[in-house]
Amino acid sequence: MKRAADYASLAEVRAEIDRLDRLLVPLIAERGQAVLAAARFKSFADVPAPDRVEQVIANVKRLAREHDADERVVEATWRRMVAAFIEAERIEHIRLHGPPHAEG
Repeated sequence: MKRAADYASLAEVRAEIDRLDRLLVPLIAERGQAVLAAARFKSFADVPAPDRVEQVIANVKRLAREHDADERVVEATWRRMVAAFIEAERIEHIRLHGPPHAEG
């Protein structure tokens, strides 16, 4: 892993960010597919799963410490990402099962 002091120019930094984005986006897409799959197994009311969210946040904060990442940045990133995925899961749940009032 490169450290901040290892970069020689802004162009090099930007090229590295672009490279990392090319790695991250497919992983986010894969995570998104897993989230959409969860909609098949949950009731609409269970989609937010706050206990699971906190478990995920605790896990990524631990990973941040292990990888010398800024724990605050990792937590903030995951909270925003999870919120977006929860909305996507709600939409998928409605697509699969109909509107929430239709659940029985």
